[in-house]
Amino acid sequence: MRKITLLFAFLASMTMLVSCDEHEPVDLDVHTGYVLCDDGQVLSTDAYFRQDMKKAVAVVFAPQTEEHGVLAVLLDEITPIAFSDTLGLELGTSCDETAYDGYVNTTVMQNNRDTRTGKGSPLADEAFTSHYFFQSDYIPSVAEMGLLFLAKDRVNPVIERCGGTPLYSDAADGRCWYWTSTEVEQNKGHQAWLFSMSDGSRHRTPKTNRYRARAIVEYHPLNIR
Repeated sequence: MRKITLLFAFLASMTMLVSCDEHEPVDLDVHTGYVLCDDGQVLSTDAYFRQDMKKAVAVVFAPQTEEHGVLAVLLDEITPIAFSDTLGLELGTSCDETAYDGYVNTTVMQNNRDTRTGKGSPLADEAFTSHYFFQSDYIPSVAEMGLLFLAKDRVNPVIERCGGTPLYSDAADGRCWYWTSTEVEQNKGHQAWLFSMSDGSRHRTPKTNRYRARAIVEYHPLNIR
């Protein structure tokens, strides 16, 4: 009888565990508003502000999909700078306004220079820096800026809580315009796309003009080594 009683108790406890698992699933996904830290880990907003050991680097604005990885925007922006320091120089970006290829664009922008003068992209030189745990900062493409625009109302409060600079969306003073890393297909040597955080529009602009930029990073988990 004692063995039967113990068996029923064991089965009951297992049923309770299964029941708890069914009703309280553990969410292992990375969501908009999560914080990318300087040790390469991503924490939920609540978890990040409950601790004081890790330092925020960026805020997630786009969860992973089949088209792109987890994307996070850095806390501070790049001050007004030229896309290219000379006109007529094609920097080799895809010119694809629908591609999530800012990393590749920024790479070719940094590497492609005028062989005679050495001139290239001050924007790429400023943005493309080594980051912790194989993360690399880069200038978002038109499509990636579109994702950032859609999430700005959710990420701006987190950016501010982390001590960063929120994305500007006031069109009155022109500070809402940010460079993308996408050159204009019809005029590659002279124009690149600006993106407005005010209304999500874009504008063809001479590449020697100086505008702000906001670098982003694609999150790679710690187990990539």
